[in-house]
Amino acid sequence: MKIAYSTYALQTIDPLEAVHGVHEIGYDGLELNVGDDWPSAAAKLNGDARQKLREAYNTAGFPSPVLMHLINLCAPGEDTAAKSRALAATCQLAIDLRVDDATPIVTTTLGSHGVDWESCRDQVAADLHPYAEIAADHGAIIAVEAHVGQEFDSPEKAVWLVETLDHNSVRLNFDQSHFHVLGMDLQHCVKLCAPWSVHTHLKDGYLDDAGQVHFQLPGEGSLDLDEYFSAVTAAGLRLPITAEVTGQIWKRPDYDPWSTAEHCYRAMRQAVSHLME
Repeated sequence: MKIAYSTYALQTIDPLEAVHGVHEIGYDGLELNVGDDWPSAAAKLNGDARQKLREAYNTAGFPSPVLMHLINLCAPGEDTAAKSRALAATCQLAIDLRVDDATPIVTTTLGSHGVDWESCRDQVAADLHPYAEIAADHGAIIAVEAHVGQEFDSPEKAVWLVETLDHNSVRLNFDQSHFHVLGMDLQHCVKLCAPWSVHTHLKDGYLDDAGQVHFQLPGEGSLDLDEYFSAVTAAGLRLPITAEVTGQIWKRPDYDPWSTAEHCYRAMRQAVSHLME
């Protein structure tokens, strides 16, 4: 079982430094956030920078990076042409950074319609199809993430969308935290999502008495990491488990990116070691 980290938590860190630092901690891989505010955004990496970053991944022994770009693809009333250009540029970046023959993967969110799922799900599926075609044109896969606070927030909805769209370039990014905070059973979520998942995120969290979501680092809350790693292994999920640090944490004034990465690594590595006993 391999564990990875995400530069979502390393917004101020040069991507070459991020690869080196994450490798030194002991991680087996690194997801790259390529949003506009990150130094690894597609528009900020010319050909030379892409080659150096690819070489850094290769030297670290990391697999090709999954790219995280939170475009909110299906949010209504937004510039679909701009989103299409952003997705195409991200897919091309994923191709340029490949160090192996893995299919390029871009993980993203769908955004909110502000209505219940039954009222918008058919429109979401229809709106997602053109983006799936863009990914297919690049030989890539979009890994969509069910997200608490949006209509698309359960394993059942995630499976419905993938099966309804029936497109080889749309699969799931499995992030149990969004289900965990809503009190959903881990085994149930894994059983439904694992067959369709091409990427993972892992963090913890809870709902307070006012119904507000508070995300936490892996191992900080009530999500049992031993049970989690056992469940995904039993389900045949052979993907790196990628720690994702929420913006609720990395936007704090006292945030330390490297001590946070080390905390996540220790918590996850301990659970993996228990799995091997």
